[in-house]
Amino acid sequence: MKASSALPLVALLLVSCGGKEEPGTANDKGKPTIAAVNYPLAYFAERLAGDFATILFEAPAEEDPAFWKPRDQEIERIQNADLILLNGAGYAKWTTSTTLPFSATVDTSASFEKEFIEVHDVVQHKHGKGDEHSHSGTAFTTWMDFKQAEAQAAAVANALAESWPDKEETVMKNLRGLQDDLKALEAAMTAATAKLKDAPLIASHPVYQYWERAYGLTVPSLLWEPEMDLDDEALADLKKIQDDNPGAKFFVWEGDPLPGHTEKLKALGLASVVVSPCGNRPETGDFLSVMKANIAALEGLTP
Repeated sequence: MKASSALPLVALLLVSCGGKEEPGTANDKGKPTIAAVNYPLAYFAERLAGDFATILFEAPAEEDPAFWKPRDQEIERIQNADLILLNGAGYAKWTTSTTLPFSATVDTSASFEKEFIEVHDVVQHKHGKGDEHSHSGTAFTTWMDFKQAEAQAAAVANALAESWPDKEETVMKNLRGLQDDLKALEAAMTAATAKLKDAPLIASHPVYQYWERAYGLTVPSLLWEPEMDLDDEALADLKKIQDDNPGAKFFVWEGDPLPGHTEKLKALGLASVVVSPCGNRPETGDFLSVMKANIAALEGLTP
């Protein structure tokens, strides 16, 4: 298990209380607890563990798990989990100042750490009710490259099998099914984006770096939120990116924009498409259905 005492962790809260058992054992109050820092890892753990463990992930729906700051009691419950799944790549910066149990943590992106993308000169901004922050540093939406997502899923499976050897056969069987789904997403995304390689796509937010690299795209980004007002300053920023990237026809949103935004962009020659990174739990469906919806939206674009 690749472990760390203070690595990126964030979108996760534990509902289990009581004393900490030795890793790999379930206490008499119920199932072992697995904490995950974001929804993709929680989804992988749910698929892999089945019903033998409780998967905990409770970042508020209105916040980005990458920048959410848990309260003291939430941190304590995370520390008491039997296993803590970290995303790595600088995700959940608050954990750099928080001690997490070394033996219980696994950095799921450690196997491709040398492939991380560094982001520079991104200004401070905020998401909804969250504090101001910057995306400078290491790009962290690693799972948007489905080959990297598969590596993260395998890291989760290996950690589960190591911690609960009696469940290894079930976990590895479930891993094969999850890998099949991720390979299918990889093939479908490769096909859907093939027609988009000849012109840039403009993104609302700098969270698509691994997606851009994996599928051979050009995706310059703004610092827009789906719910923000498109005032003169925002549109001036867009105009600059359009001038620097002639031929751009599509604008990529993280989530559904406010009514009227798509019409404003259409008037500027940009068709809108939603490609959700799915860092937080979706209102409906799951990680797999959200990614399939992303692919279907991209398939519907006409260059």
